[in-house]
Amino acid sequence: MIALLAQAACGSSATPTAATSPLSRQGCKSITVPSQQMKLDPTDKPTAGFKLPSNTSPVGIVRDNDGASVWVLGSGLDTVLHVMPTGDATVYQLQTSGLGFQLSQAPDGTVWVPEQSRDAVVALAANAAGDEECFLPGSNHQPAATSVAQDGSVWVSESAGGAIAHLVDGKFTEYAIGQNGVQGVEVIADPGGGAWFSVMGGQFLGHVSAQGAIERIPISSSGSAIGLLETADGAVWVADFGGDRLIRVATDRTQTSWTAPSGAKPQGLALGPSGVIWVTESGADRLASVRGSALEQDFQTGSWPDHLAITTDRRAWFTEYNDDRLGRIQLPAR
Repeated sequence: MIALLAQAACGSSATPTAATSPLSRQGCKSITVPSQQMKLDPTDKPTAGFKLPSNTSPVGIVRDNDGASVWVLGSGLDTVLHVMPTGDATVYQLQTSGLGFQLSQAPDGTVWVPEQSRDAVVALAANAAGDEECFLPGSNHQPAATSVAQDGSVWVSESAGGAIAHLVDGKFTEYAIGQNGVQGVEVIADPGGGAWFSVMGGQFLGHVSAQGAIERIPISSSGSAIGLLETADGAVWVADFGGDRLIRVATDRTQTSWTAPSGAKPQGLALGPSGVIWVTESGADRLASVRGSALEQDFQTGSWPDHLAITTDRRAWFTEYNDDRLGRIQLPAR
């Protein structure tokens, strides 16, 4: 599980301040990340899926640009796996990195991976350009998650740096979240510009504009939010991990919430067939979906479903942190 501590705090809008000089630059260096091919063993309990190597401790997962395969972040072994529907996998072995918990893929196929203990992000290239490692300026930022914008720039949440970073052409600019004790958690690029971010230690949903202006939108949460999802209507969904709720924040900032069972600990969010919102309930070992005003408990999973991704064949893939397993469920059409 992610190593983030929740603290009580209140949210508000704020004028942006830079956490470090926008001119700070460390640049990126070329590296070679070794990889190997393997065939994952299929499993069928409690759902169909694949067994991952022992101690993989899988957390983040994203759908590949091909629509059928997935990328998985293995925090226990500092590995990233590209898994095909057949179970054929390419395993990338990073150096000791203390990996964060969510990765992302660029339009050109490059996969961006957060390295908490190295204060860096790694680009696993999908072409002949080669792999790169890009370092944040200074120390103790602990990048937790990445998200790639359509222009190829990369947004990075910091679990220790108190900022959201933006990587453009090998140069990081950091923007202070603006509230003491708040840790950045998940980040998603906003198609309208900038990025959304969730936090621990603050009761707000954050947004950073393309120009770096920070907005803190108060939400009635536990102060320990993780998963984020932006839908086509511009609404942002927040998984309130500590409060056992989902919160939808509309473009006009009105909010709607759905309550999960006590101890469910909702975490990862994904958009499924017919616009249905799906969520992992890590504490309850279930996948749930939003059905009108209700949050339905749909599928039992293995131990601690962490994040999920939904492929174009209507299959939900999800990481099971405690079981070193990748689950896969066929979702209903509606």
